[in-house]
Amino acid sequence: MKCFSPFRLAMSFSVVTALAAAFPPSVAPRGLGDLTGDWQLLVDDHLVESKQGIERRYHAFSKHPANPVLTATEPWEGRSVYVYGSVLPSETGRGYRAWYHGANSRDTYFSAYATSEDGLTWSKRPLGQVEWNGSRENNLILQRTHEDHLPQVLHTPWDPDPKRRYRMLNYDYARTPPLHVESGYWGAYSPDGIVWTDAPSNPVLRDQGDVASFNWDPHTTRYVGYTKVRNVPVRGALRRSIGFTATHDFESWPSSQLILVPDEFDDRWVTKPLQRTDFYGLSAFAYESMYLGFLWVFRITDGRNDGTIHCELVSSRDGVTWLRPEGDRAPLLPVGKDGAWDDGQVVTPNHPIVEGDRITLFYGGLDATHQPPPGSPPRRDGIGMAHLRKDGFASLNAGPQAGEIVTRRLRGLTGSLHVNADTAGGELRVEVLDEQGQVVLGYSRQECRAVVGDGCELPVTWIRHETLPPSLGSLRLRFVLREGALYSFRAGGAIALAEPPKPKELKVEFAEATADYRLVGSARRDRGMGGRAVVVFPSEAGKGPGAVELIGTAHLGARFTLSVRAQLQGRNTQRLFSTYRGSGEFSAGELVFDVHPRSGVLRLVVNGQRVYGRPRYLKPDEAHDFAAVYDRGLIMLSVDGVEVARSRVRFGTVHLYDRSGAAEYFDRPDALPDVGLHLASDLRVGADMEKSEAQLEGTISKVGVSWDASVAVPGAGDGK
Repeated sequence: MKCFSPFRLAMSFSVVTALAAAFPPSVAPRGLGDLTGDWQLLVDDHLVESKQGIERRYHAFSKHPANPVLTATEPWEGRSVYVYGSVLPSETGRGYRAWYHGANSRDTYFSAYATSEDGLTWSKRPLGQVEWNGSRENNLILQRTHEDHLPQVLHTPWDPDPKRRYRMLNYDYARTPPLHVESGYWGAYSPDGIVWTDAPSNPVLRDQGDVASFNWDPHTTRYVGYTKVRNVPVRGALRRSIGFTATHDFESWPSSQLILVPDEFDDRWVTKPLQRTDFYGLSAFAYESMYLGFLWVFRITDGRNDGTIHCELVSSRDGVTWLRPEGDRAPLLPVGKDGAWDDGQVVTPNHPIVEGDRITLFYGGLDATHQPPPGSPPRRDGIGMAHLRKDGFASLNAGPQAGEIVTRRLRGLTGSLHVNADTAGGELRVEVLDEQGQVVLGYSRQECRAVVGDGCELPVTWIRHETLPPSLGSLRLRFVLREGALYSFRAGGAIALAEPPKPKELKVEFAEATADYRLVGSARRDRGMGGRAVVVFPSEAGKGPGAVELIGTAHLGARFTLSVRAQLQGRNTQRLFSTYRGSGEFSAGELVFDVHPRSGVLRLVVNGQRVYGRPRYLKPDEAHDFAAVYDRGLIMLSVDGVEVARSRVRFGTVHLYDRSGAAEYFDRPDALPDVGLHLASDLRVGADMEKSEAQLEGTISKVGVSWDASVAVPGAGDGK
């Protein structure tokens, strides 16, 4: 495979647009971890309007045969080293620098530094920074307590203070009084990545979980973090999930908000009670024109805390709402085969490195599961190296019969068109379509010179044209592919959808089927059998009555509306919508919208916070319209079109620390309003999640949910 672009080491062709005042945007230096550029990846259908005769295939990293390339060799490293940290290219452009994590006893962690010219042989030269056994002749860095770990290093060369060209965040469990009594992430600065000085006001992020990944996001010119959120109630189990936080001020991070939980397909492997899937971490980063992530999928096999961890791909256009791969979700980075050094767990640093036409990833591997039973053999840990084609996470493939890919209407399609493709056994041709979908004169498939070969930047030209047509408003591209794979394309600068996605809307009128939903369990019970009367959803297409689950409503985002028309019959509080598990305190990922039929008081519960409406008389023999509107933290409740409540909720996370209590993590009341609400499951109408029967007494005739599906990347900041 040939690459037709100049050698690139963790670099790309766009320029960060708003950085520190000391550097005008046009000359701002790029960080060594900046992977952004103008390429449009085809890992999902964000830009795709239609596909015919095309299959999307996902590609795993190829592990180096010499793995592991870095292992514990020094007395202070004890039994283990692995990458819960960062690897950057050197500032000279040759070789690598690694900040890695390990443990030299059961309760003593450390952070260390190593360098390599080829990624295979590593130097652990003495740094003189940390004393161990009376000597500073070691490669340890910044050890405040025996529990410092997870060194996440960011290169920030635009900072006018030369002592702050590198930043680090790492985790402290806060079990070392008197100074370390609040768990969370501590910040530090360095001129060279070796000598570190603490940030003045640590911890800079209060405890959100002991695993996190941090990066600089050039798309929004801010720092972003993806943290573990503990004990989110998901389908009958308390599970590790993923939260998001971001800031323009490195020394002040708002609390994380829940964005990603395991879905039902993640549990497809389960064969025994209490087995489940958790998300142990997410290494997410800006890549080219979008965001990618390596999701650490933890399959708990013993029902408690043991199992394997592998990595899967996730993709996003805003860094907040993530898409999972199609099909069987094959690992992007699998555990090794039985008996291999990494057959138990694999974890990743905060981002990979792009080198010309390939991606290099250093990863941590263990031959033991997460918490093996007593008496298990001592584990082997190490750091391995793996590679993948540039932009090679997924491709659109066609066989002997030509397939077609048509993009949505796009703005910004100008200049030269290039593709990252493998058509060595076939060909690729491209048509250009105008706003009406007609082929632009001179840009038909017959006039396109066939693209044949295997390269990361293959030019596309036409007989009479070397570049795309002059601006005609918006354009579409039609890729005609035979016996080949298309990974990505690039044209001009920033490319954007001509029309943002329309708000999603789901309506159910129970007299006729009008939307996707499913009936859950059996709703009808007789009062004489000890049950209470429950909602009767009129049958349709022969289906019996039951609680209704609304497909696709788990990610409601920053703006949404819930509405229901119901005639109530009972005296107790009636569930309208719910993702609540059914008992205990409310937590992140749970929503309850209900009404008390006697007082007429509406209630909406989101992220552990309750908003109540004013009492309103409800005629028992009439149907009433109930609605809840959520707009970036502002909540409005109404009955029959009359507003009965207007209130704001705080942003952050409420997680359960056991089955009877909850811990709240709320910071600035205006922090991250655009993250929105991400639930632990799809909404259920008339019942909580762990109830097989409806809990609403009466009859529902209409249900509606609408939410904003547009991808809005929050605005730029000053990059402090």
